[in-house]
Amino acid sequence: MAKLRTLPEALAEAARAGAGYCFAVNGVDKHRTYADVRLASFRIARALRESGLRRGDLVALVLSDAEQFLETLFGASLAGVIPASLYPPASTSGDLSRYMELTAGILRASGARAVVTSRVLAPAFDALRATCPDLALILPVETLDAPAIEPDEPPALDDIAFVQFTSGSTAAPKGVVLTHRNVSANVNAMNGPDGVATGDGDVAVSWLPLNHDMGLVGMALGPLYAGRSCVLMTPHAFVKRPVEWLRALTRHQGTISFAPNFAFDLCVRRVKEADLNGLDLSRWRIAGCGAEPIHAPTLHAFATRFATVGFRATSYLPSYGLAEHVLAATFAPRGRAPRVEELAADELTERRAAQPARAEDLTVTLVSCGRPFPGHAIRIEAEDGRALPERQVGEILLSGPSVMLGYYREPALTAEAIRDGWLHTGDLGYLSDGELYVCGRAKDVIIVNGRKYHPQDFEWAVDSLTGVRRGRVVAFGTATPGRPDRVVIVVEPSGTVPGGTLTEAIRRQVSDLFGLYVDEVVLVPSGTVGRTTSGKVQRTATKARYEQGQLLDERADAGLRAEG
Repeated sequence: MAKLRTLPEALAEAARAGAGYCFAVNGVDKHRTYADVRLASFRIARALRESGLRRGDLVALVLSDAEQFLETLFGASLAGVIPASLYPPASTSGDLSRYMELTAGILRASGARAVVTSRVLAPAFDALRATCPDLALILPVETLDAPAIEPDEPPALDDIAFVQFTSGSTAAPKGVVLTHRNVSANVNAMNGPDGVATGDGDVAVSWLPLNHDMGLVGMALGPLYAGRSCVLMTPHAFVKRPVEWLRALTRHQGTISFAPNFAFDLCVRRVKEADLNGLDLSRWRIAGCGAEPIHAPTLHAFATRFATVGFRATSYLPSYGLAEHVLAATFAPRGRAPRVEELAADELTERRAAQPARAEDLTVTLVSCGRPFPGHAIRIEAEDGRALPERQVGEILLSGPSVMLGYYREPALTAEAIRDGWLHTGDLGYLSDGELYVCGRAKDVIIVNGRKYHPQDFEWAVDSLTGVRRGRVVAFGTATPGRPDRVVIVVEPSGTVPGGTLTEAIRRQVSDLFGLYVDEVVLVPSGTVGRTTSGKVQRTATKARYEQGQLLDERADAGLRAEG
């Protein structure tokens, strides 16, 4: 079993290995060895201490540049301050007011003493100091340069490695506190024989943002702890041209790369036939998929489309995890095509024991996310706290060394999430032959006429309709006290189908598959349905905007016809 190491210890060992990061930005590959990164982190650590920061101070990192982010993360760790990753604004050229309003709330709640950001964003953050009483310093990253002297008080395993704010797909972001022991335990498990089995010759390739757990822990820290090379693209490069991800895997002979479900779907839809020329995905042995519900047809479509350039369905590694567990909780076995189960809708919506599906029932295809790592455990629990047997749906609970220390400065939320050593994830799933199948989130369940439905099922059913922008569908239930949920589906139309026709098609699709009437279909302008940094639709935020009447205003401004 690999030994546990703090971030600075892992960086020091990697610096002796000769490998490093390749930062691929705007068509240019910039190679930095781990020794180079370590030297830069010494300079930043010294600059942070000389700025007046004390051990234990929380420092928010708002940096879109991957090289700057990682050097600052390691530097903050060496300096003894607590780095907290916050997502940067998508653009600095537009209106920053909404972004700053949301970020100010996080800074106030966390009591952040400093923000390290770019010189461009520094003035906007400086303006927040009037409403953030603990915020004393705004530090442009370009100014953090001091003599490279190794700090004499390195962190211990039980010190806080960093605070990671959750993506906010179901609630306001919360600060997940992870110790060096947590991080090392999870990374060791992922790199180990029951994970991806990282070895000589492995090269990781990623476009994922580093302020998200999959991008930071899985794709940036994982290779570092293993002393292997890692190529880091920008998220913008992938979103603009998804084929660039596949070209980077080809050019760097990438062997390991993880992404959410939507990324594989985007490649299927937007990579042209001519783009296949020159691609070689034959060395891609671990194609990890997680961070959002895994859609079996998407994985099948990707494997089929890119089989001619060497991709193998046996490279898929479906997984389940969350920031509160550092990153990964379960991995499917390596070298096996995705294992799927088809269940009748009743088995999911009623959360009762499995029974033979009737032909007229909707069948939902679920993908196995595998088993927990050695030293970790999983439990499926009923609403009354009973442990459930296999093939019964309940809340997913996790335990083991990867479970977070808690939520930063949120003792009540921590006590609610971690009970008797078990992390209550809020996710629903079941076990079959010891493997986990994830069904949805307990908090998002829609209840109509005493039956429970998962919004993801509605979203997937509508997402494939002609006239709907893929990945831009949100379903939720809304109700007044004492009345049943009204089912609302918010859709960004592609503009290829008239609004009235599209609305009727959506209602008919849900009725045919679920026997349920959709009370309201809301057609909204492009860009209305927000997504988190990991690509999940922001269901709770969209629901809140609907209930406040904001979506109706935006629809009217865009000239979209109301469809009640």
